[in-house]
Amino acid sequence: MVIKSMDSEKVDSLSNNQQMLIGTLSMLCSFLSVKDFCSFVFSEKFDDLMECDLDLIFEIGLYTNHEVTLQLSESDGCLAITDLLGYDCFENGRVECTSDRDFESAINIWLSAVLG
Repeated sequence: MVIKSMDSEKVDSLSNNQQMLIGTLSMLCSFLSVKDFCSFVFSEKFDDLMECDLDLIFEIGLYTNHEVTLQLSESDGCLAITDLLGYDCFENGRVECTSDRDFESAINIWLSAVLG
């Protein structure tokens, strides 16, 4: 996972912890498992950052093939996953997740489609 785009003009107004997280997420971040990734995405620290109105958009990809990606953004209090490459794993190419279970399920469906 890595930040794909954001409103960088607002970064200076963030707390030190939020700025450090932005710095970390500006580099390619890998996770040990889907469950580990989902745990981070639904953590208090990540949620706090998403509430900062930075219009953050992330790219999620495979460790073994960085060209196979999804887009992650926030939409009306939900996390939206968009399949920009058309793997047809989500209805209309997009799914909105309100819980870590929904998110984990969507990521696993995508992984099954791209690795299957």
